[in-house]
Amino acid sequence: MPKRVLIIVSIILLAVLLLRFQQFYNSHPSYHDGQHITITTTLQSEPTIGSGGQKFTIRTPASQLISVTADISPHYHYGQVLEIDGQLQTTTFSDGSTLLKLSHPNIIVKKQADNVISAFANKIRLHTEALYNDALPQISANLLMGIVFGAKEQFPSNFWNDLQSVGVLHVIAASGMNVTFVSAALLATLGLFLRRRTALVIGSFGIIFYVFLVGFQASILRASIMGLLAFGASLLGRQNLAVFAVFVSGYLLLLYQPSFLFDVGFQLSFLATVGIMYLKPLLDEPVKRLGKVGELGGETFTTTLAAQLGTLPILLGVFGQIGLLAVLVNMLVLWMIPILMIFGSVAAIIGLVFPFLGKLFLYPVLPFLVYFQSVVSYFGQSGWVLHVNNLPPAIWIGYYLLLAGWVFFHKKKNSGRIL
Repeated sequence: MPKRVLIIVSIILLAVLLLRFQQFYNSHPSYHDGQHITITTTLQSEPTIGSGGQKFTIRTPASQLISVTADISPHYHYGQVLEIDGQLQTTTFSDGSTLLKLSHPNIIVKKQADNVISAFANKIRLHTEALYNDALPQISANLLMGIVFGAKEQFPSNFWNDLQSVGVLHVIAASGMNVTFVSAALLATLGLFLRRRTALVIGSFGIIFYVFLVGFQASILRASIMGLLAFGASLLGRQNLAVFAVFVSGYLLLLYQPSFLFDVGFQLSFLATVGIMYLKPLLDEPVKRLGKVGELGGETFTTTLAAQLGTLPILLGVFGQIGLLAVLVNMLVLWMIPILMIFGSVAAIIGLVFPFLGKLFLYPVLPFLVYFQSVVSYFGQSGWVLHVNNLPPAIWIGYYLLLAGWVFFHKKKNSGRIL
């Protein structure tokens, strides 16, 4: 395509997207403190049960988050369609950020599940949770539920803080970044034993199976679409096509739902995928000089580091901190994720019919889970955490410009090579 035509097409597409943003936000005004609202929503995850009742978060069409605290009974479940009626309250934090809350509003269950697949997925989740708790110690069971289903389980506060400080929360949360890491880990593991094309095909089915188990949450679907498009393009041997597919899918998702732009799940999945595509080849070069040893250990290292570099501003903006040992800890634990997912998933499916056989697939993963806990707890107490708050946008713009410059000059230097 001629350069002039490409520029004109890009301007037209950008104008269409801006018009869509204007139309969307004009038709979906923001909510405010003290406002009485009635909103219908589909639960995207299991509520967290605590002494104060059930807690879950809903996202409005304008991408505002509302924290809901409901009565302990009746118990609500993932996939249910709820009509929520109440008065909004606002909590303001020390950094100036705010959170909208609904405390014990009137809730009516409109539908038990949005669709048959969601209902079946929820049945699997509840049955599997009971199976895991029956076969494994509490923390190990919760950890496996988080890895396989992205379930928000209750952990001791010190272990939760360790998970955050060492940068492995993405492993136990149903987020776009989790899908990116899981797909990368599957590809890296399968690539050790199979040809790349075979690994891509099996990895694609692995992503689909993971989506089915976790549930059809928006962040998971977005990341899975991007991952499948990238895998498909790589299967055809067209890395440039893979990059094009990711950007086109991102554009179409924003055109469909402009509020995705401000969704952390979308930002993490998109930037992690782009980071792996553009930065990983640059990071692979020094690792390849180490030979076969470098390939075995370096694949996870470069994948993790590329995703971390791509998402660094988002991670710091959301959590206000990042573990300086995050790459090392991810290297130590990320290789286990495909193993835990395979055994945990098989146990979940078989356990639906034969609970005893399902438990047999859980016992072999207990040493891996204990190892995971030990690594997280050990490095979580190191204190190697970088705290950053309220950095100006110019810093992050400059950061991404530096990364873009690194990729550009490397590509120019190796013009005969496709990144």
